Amino acid sequence: MDVSRLNRRCLRWCVLTFVLVAAFGWNASRVDAAGSSKYAHSDSDKRFLHHIDLYDRNNRKISPDSTEPYSVEKTCGRCHDFETISHGWHFNAFASEVERQRSNAAAQAASQAETDETATQSESPEHSEADAEHTEDEDVRSDGRPGEPWIWTDARTGTQLPLAYRDWEGRFSPSEIGITTHDMTQKFGARIPGGGAAANWDPKSAELADESSEPTRWPLTGSLEIDCMACHAKSGAYDFERRRETIEDENFAWAPTAAIRIGEVSGSVSRMKAGVDLEDEKVQAKLPKVQYDDRRFGIDGTVFFDLVRVPENNSCYQCHSQRTVSDSGIDARWNHDQDVHLRAGMKCVDCHRNGIDHQTVRGFEGEQHPAGVSATTLSCRGCHMGVSELAGDAHAHGQDDPLSLTQIAFRAGRLGSPFPKHEGLPPVHFEKLSCTACHSGPIPGEKAIGMMTSLAHGLGEKGHRSGLELPSIQGPVFAKADSNGLVTPHRAMWPAYWGKLVDGKVVPLSPEEVYTNTRRALRVRKDFIEELSEKGREEFDEKVAGALAAIEKTMEVEQAVYVSTGLVFARGDKEDSLIEVEVENRDAVEMVRWPMAHNVRPAGWALGATGCLECHSDDGLVFTSTVTPKGPAPVTAEPINMASIQGLDEATRLEWNQLFGGRKMFKVLTATSLILLLLAVAGSCLPTVRSRIE
Repeated sequence: MDVSRLNRRCLRWCVLTFVLVAAFGWNASRVDAAGSSKYAHSDSDKRFLHHIDLYDRNNRKISPDSTEPYSVEKTCGRCHDFETISHGWHFNAFASEVERQRSNAAAQAASQAETDETATQSESPEHSEADAEHTEDEDVRSDGRPGEPWIWTDARTGTQLPLAYRDWEGRFSPSEIGITTHDMTQKFGARIPGGGAAANWDPKSAELADESSEPTRWPLTGSLEIDCMACHAKSGAYDFERRRETIEDENFAWAPTAAIRIGEVSGSVSRMKAGVDLEDEKVQAKLPKVQYDDRRFGIDGTVFFDLVRVPENNSCYQCHSQRTVSDSGIDARWNHDQDVHLRAGMKCVDCHRNGIDHQTVRGFEGEQHPAGVSATTLSCRGCHMGVSELAGDAHAHGQDDPLSLTQIAFRAGRLGSPFPKHEGLPPVHFEKLSCTACHSGPIPGEKAIGMMTSLAHGLGEKGHRSGLELPSIQGPVFAKADSNGLVTPHRAMWPAYWGKLVDGKVVPLSPEEVYTNTRRALRVRKDFIEELSEKGREEFDEKVAGALAAIEKTMEVEQAVYVSTGLVFARGDKEDSLIEVEVENRDAVEMVRWPMAHNVRPAGWALGATGCLECHSDDGLVFTSTVTPKGPAPVTAEPINMASIQGLDEATRLEWNQLFGGRKMFKVLTATSLILLLLAVAGSCLPTVRSRIE
């Protein structure tokens, strides 16, 4: 036998086998669900028992004698698809501008390639234009419905500056102001579960910063990784307060270890200077150290993590609590009514669900959810009233059978929810109002009330609050939602910040730089309002004018301004005086609002439950309730009623109300007329009946 020929033949078969296996593996990875081809899963509703080995950021196994913090990514990522999870909604609240630019560039390139391919396959120019328009719409919706901004608050300078990395109207991009991702992480890191730019800092990101800026502190602090335990730890096993304190000390990489309380962290990065040599033994000695609790380690070296698959409500409350503020102060908890769904025993995650991608369903109407059409039934209408356009939704997702399981799931009554009959309510209400307009938020009064949130006021942290702390948030404000145009209750605030005028437009300045350069001029120790604004307009004008002059001199700004209460203040011609100036970008000065959905009230407490006149009267609160611009400046602004915010003409509204005011009398007159008409007919027919009987 020819051995060389046999070898060549075997080689050919090996190559062919390799190609087939590679092709099959490639296709399988594309077809399988995220993580199913690589990561094992139980496919059971039971809770999995976690006795696991811990690993540090250098992928070294941790023992009780280790001094390095454990890495969530290196530990949890051994069994879970960390890459897929990291794209979740909560983990990208701090998506950096560099990442956004790269993501947008990649999306545009992919969109262009898809458009070119479609144009080649189709001869219809209208088809290509439709695809391009669809792609553009998808890009616009990529950031979703506007949510609560990150409000940078500084009581010393009277600042309440709404920030967001997502492209939402009325919010400012931190990087454009000069606020670094590190600053944002230290300021708000306790209110995010980690991830995004806070966990993937890029040494090359310095290209966004000015050459004169200080060295980055990231090498010292480490990354604030996604902390799975923040949501999945059993209630009571995770210490949010300790996590917050650790992040404030700039010990980002040590936060998960401290929060789960498996060891004590000593040392603080905040006391160290940036730009030091990490290889230096003296620097290494100053870095925080962990002393692990050896009682938490088993004989085999594993650590027990008491966690749950479905996050408990207590984890959500850390970032999503709210409290109303009346004239007498913060409303006491004992007088505070829970959401009707929570009172019925539901959990937050019953509606706000997610898969392995952690793209949490937000639950608003018209939500374009990456997971598919199932999110439609998790909105108010979808759950209680079902999804009406079944055929269209099914066809769009390849479900041609109208009796498929997917279609049945679109019926009303998901999770046992009652079907609201809304007897006597004209259908036009569902075209103008969201469900939350009548059922959610504080019951409206003659004016909007103060509101405090976890993100803005640190609810959950121990402290002494009066309810007057910045930022000044109010609600409910009945305005048309940007996502669907339906009247929806909102929370609202007016920005207050120090800025500069550039070509007639106001641009915010870095809050930290402002404090450094205005400290001597303002001479405020703790509270801008208490030490300046409450002393009167004269004191305010003098100190603010001096601070603006200091900014113009030390920060080399041509014209500095202070924004508050919807007004823009600049230095006047007279010494220690201020004037109000107009700016072209009014959206940087006016009200910033975002929709609210909780707490949901029962049907008996819904607007309109007592009849049409509750809204359709001259004093109907959904139209006449007012909200007044509030800010640190001692300015008394004019109240704004809800009708004007909704774009309604007051004269037309009053004329329309007259129809409802006389409805009862009209019904009585109509009924009386019908009775008299019947009696008259009966009377005219009576002689004929008698004659026939006789």
